[in-house]
Amino acid sequence: MPLDDAQQQAIRDAVQAFYRRAGPHYGVDPAPPAVRFDLRGRAAGQWRVLRGEEALRFNAHLFAMDWARQFPDTVAHEVAHSIIYRRFGLGRDRRRPHGPEWREVMQWLGFEPRVTHDSDLRGVPVRRTRRYAYRCGCQVYALGARRHRSAQSGERIYYCRRCGQTLVYAPEAELPEDAA
Repeated sequence: MPLDDAQQQAIRDAVQAFYRRAGPHYGVDPAPPAVRFDLRGRAAGQWRVLRGEEALRFNAHLFAMDWARQFPDTVAHEVAHSIIYRRFGLGRDRRRPHGPEWREVMQWLGFEPRVTHDSDLRGVPVRRTRRYAYRCGCQVYALGARRHRSAQSGERIYYCRRCGQTLVYAPEAELPEDAA
């Protein structure tokens, strides 16, 4: 169930309006980042910085399914993340994602600083991440894709919580029951 053109334009217009208001007030660039409608799963919106480029991503399916609960609150929620990033960055001065600064921006924009939406998600598929088996001397662990990549690239070394041995990739091992 896709968003119609008018709804997509309403989201883009709200993004622009929030940046025009909040940018000068918080001393940050009021130009909005890219707006995309490619988010899937159970999250209604997402703010991200990838390779130095900001993007606001929205879940068209969830917006279309429950427009009144998503618009404009979710849009303001993601813009507030961007304002905090533009003000404080991702370095040492990084702020908690839903910390007091983010809450203050949400309130200044006129919205309740809620972290999650309350749309009915029955029928929306749960996104499952792939798991990879790693073994030590006493058990098998299931690592997610990000940790698997870090281990394979040599960026990180993971250790067993019980025996302290280094975890070794074991593609032939059966994953633990709770890892599915």
